[in-house]
Amino acid sequence: MLKKTDPAVIQSYLEDSSNLSGGFADGLFLPENEKEIIEITKECSSKAIPLTTSGGTTGTTGGCIPFGGWILGTEKLNKIIDINQKSKTAIVQPAVTLDALDIELKKLNLLYPPDPTEATAFIGGTAATNASGSRSFKFGATRNWIKRIKVIFSTGETQNIERGKLLASKQIHNNLSYKTPNIKTSAGYYYNDNSDLIDLFIGSEGTLGIITEIEVNLINRFHDTFDIIAFFKTEKDAVDFAEQIKTSDILTLEFFDHNSLGLLRPAYPQIPENSGAAVYFEAEALELDQLAQMLEKHNVKLEESWLGTNDKQKEELRKFRHAMPEHINEEFKKHNTIKYASDIAVPDDKFREMLNYYNSQLTSHNSQLFWVKFGHIGQNHLHVNLVPKTQNDIPIAKETILKFVKKAVSLGGTCSAEHGIGKIKHEYLQEMFGLKGISEMVKIKKHFDPSRILNQGNIFPRELLK
Repeated sequence: MLKKTDPAVIQSYLEDSSNLSGGFADGLFLPENEKEIIEITKECSSKAIPLTTSGGTTGTTGGCIPFGGWILGTEKLNKIIDINQKSKTAIVQPAVTLDALDIELKKLNLLYPPDPTEATAFIGGTAATNASGSRSFKFGATRNWIKRIKVIFSTGETQNIERGKLLASKQIHNNLSYKTPNIKTSAGYYYNDNSDLIDLFIGSEGTLGIITEIEVNLINRFHDTFDIIAFFKTEKDAVDFAEQIKTSDILTLEFFDHNSLGLLRPAYPQIPENSGAAVYFEAEALELDQLAQMLEKHNVKLEESWLGTNDKQKEELRKFRHAMPEHINEEFKKHNTIKYASDIAVPDDKFREMLNYYNSQLTSHNSQLFWVKFGHIGQNHLHVNLVPKTQNDIPIAKETILKFVKKAVSLGGTCSAEHGIGKIKHEYLQEMFGLKGISEMVKIKKHFDPSRILNQGNIFPRELLK
């Protein structure tokens, strides 16, 4: 087993897309099999050494960044163990990337539906945060597609956890007062009456155990789809259109506000100059004449819309969609600030109220904040990113995001729909579940990780583990 202590090597494990700084570790382990992971967990438990699991480091909340102890890098656990065409399942190790799996599935005309934005993300990481993507509108988040996981606990014990075999309540023997809302969410430990044990681990951000094997469900690949990016004069036109088309048979429904288009325009100068917003969607079975009428009803110039009907065209439009988070993350790095962004989702009947609240808050103060609103409008889930241009704007950014969270929670929403809590959103989770809910999550953590060493600081402050 490889162990590295060179600070230059460790440095690359101390960052992700959150721009969180200050991480440090005493050593890095790169196990190649489960036996070596068991050795590491047992040693760390016996010596009370914090152990942080690191995957593809594509997260946005600092979850993989250690603050002491050892790092367990999973990148050598990168084998596709099996793809079964008959049962439509695949078994993979955690460091298999979404892209690597998709390359093999294409050969068999199969598809793993979850579509998180970062194709280089490790599947283990997407399970750890219950990641979502643009196609989650049609297919749901990662949780919906995981059939089984294999977990190594901090004690060195292993367990296969298969969906439908064990209730979470039977394992933790505790009546919990908090409940996870019935919307798209990745906030804290998933728990509801009669919820499955596997769902407690999916989205647990590496705090309960180390996932070493994942079995996922697959579907037949679809080919007869088309992608469209439509540009609207106003944000209201775009939102009205999105609400109308979301009842149709579509796979993806994404939104970009005026500032998002401005940020993308240097890379995509063909964006129409007068655009107030845009909607990107992917469809299987819409009549083009009917769609054209719908777009024109909402003041879209059809000649300015982008249509993708073949693989090359569709890939170009998807690159446009995926360019948005990349561009805004570069803005945060440019201004040397951590990521101030909402990851909020609310129930269907509350989206307009939440959107109006966003807009009223964003225009209510005189600051140098730059903001963009974009994301999964089909699931009432927009990412509002605030970039402070000066040090004086940082408190304003913090306060504004917290206001968004409080509003969303009051509407029955979630503080984190897909990115998890990590180390930078503790305050938001407390707003959502209260101190009692957080204390119950701490008890769950202590039950599965009695030595309290795994991914300290993720979901709730490490001080609560004492």
